[in-house]
Parts: sequence; structure tokens; C-alpha cells
Amino acid sequence: MSTVTQSHPGVLFDFTAKLVTYREYLKQSVMRDLRNRYKRSVLGYLWTMLHPLGMMAILSVLFSHIMRLPIENYAVFLFAGLLPWNYFQCTTIMSLGSIRNNAKLFEQVPVPKYLFIISLSVSNLVNYLLSILPMLGIMLFVGHPIHWTIVTFPIVILPLIFATIGFSLILATGSVFFDDTQHLTEVVLQGLYFLSPVLYYRELLPDHLIKYLVLNPLFCQIEFLRNIFYDGVLPNGEVFLLNTAASALVLIFGLWIFKKC
Repeated sequence: MSTVTQSHPGVLFDFTAKLVTYREYLKQSVMRDLRNRYKRSVLGYLWTMLHPLGMMAILSVLFSHIMRLPIENYAVFLFAGLLPWNYFQCTTIMSLGSIRNNAKLFEQVPVPKYLFIISLSVSNLVNYLLSILPMLGIMLFVGHPIHWTIVTFPIVILPLIFATIGFSLILATGSVFFDDTQHLTEVVLQGLYFLSPVLYYRELLPDHLIKYLVLNPLFCQIEFLRNIFYDGVLPNGEVFLLNTAASALVLIFGLWIFKKC
């Protein structure tokens, strides 16, 4: 790990320089990903909004009406936590086959291979942004206030983007050498879903459990994003900076592993 820490300025500089150099190719790749995802679908991009709406409706009925969690406007609460989780989950799963699936393209287009993973991350981020629209509609429908804190979204989402790309790079590398990576990732993601505050507040959990759950890198990141949409509260500055630094280290480690392999 010391090697990673010592070389991180070069890794980040090279990464940033390549993004700038190949920005036009990255833009075209993102547009291609979005087109291919919905080209045979009748509803097309509407699925970007309908899928989280469907999940939200099912889970809202289950937890607010059947299990009766004491959370006001649970649909909004759930939506605000479900969207960042979907972004992380979709990007990491799609990254597993990104290198193998584009093997022939590597021979035709001389671009850094991690651009394919960055493209997936950006296209899923676009889906995330589109999914915010129905969430705002639900907030208006149920009378939940739309807080000014949502303008901080571009900053608050940064640690989630860093961590998502970092983990995606690691998983994409692992899947090239080990076929079991995909099966293991699916199992881990299922567990991580319930260990993340998507369905619940941390206040509903015992204190001795929270100190372990916050070790999950997504725990605070989902809370940050829910805070600005649902609670109208900015993240704690110190916690946010620590989480951003940790997420940046995950990104650096992912780039280092990807480059080494």
C-alpha cells in the first residue's frame, strides 16, 4: 500500500490528463452506452425513471404500511437512498465484463482501457440525474419540502463517484483473471445493500452496531445524499472530508491495480 501512496500524484495526474485528452471519445462512448441500453425498448429512456419508481412503490408499501417504519414521507426517504445505491450497484456490475466485452475494440482504438469503465460510470450518472426528476415530483405530490441544499449535489456526490469508479476498476481487473469475481460480487452486493442505510435511518439501529456499519464506505455517502434531499441538512464537514479522502484513496488504489495488471 505504501507503493500506492508514494505514486498517487503520478497516478492521479495521468488519469486526469487522459480524461482531458480523450474527452471527445469519452463523450461519444457515453452516448453509445445510453443508446445501446434502450435501443430495443419501446419506452426507451422512460425506464430510467420507471425502474426506481417501481422499486420505490414496492418497498414503500412493504416498509411503511406493512412493517410500519416510523418515517414520515417514507417514499421520499426511500427514493433519496435508493438512487445512489442503484448508481453504485449498476456501475460495479456492468464493469465486470467491460474489459472482456471490449477486447476486440482495444485492438482497433488505441485508448486507455479504463475509459470504458469511466464511460459506464458517467452514463449511469446521467441515469441518476434523470431519476431525480420523478423524486422531485413525488416530493411535490406528498407535500415534502424541496430544500435549497439540493444545489450542493454536484459536490456531495463526489465521494460516491470516486468510490464507485475505484471499486469498478478493481472488479473489472479481477473478472479478467478470475471468473468467480462476478458471482462473488453479486453475493457481496446483496449483503452490502442491507448494510447500507437505504431502507432505514441510523437512529433505528443500536449504537454498538452503527460503529461497525459506518466502516461500509457507502453508509455515509448514502446518508450525505439523503440529507440534502430529504432532511435539508448539509453533511458534517469533517466527516464529509474524511469520506472524500477515503474514497479518493479507493480510486487511486483501483487505478494502480488496473495499471499494474
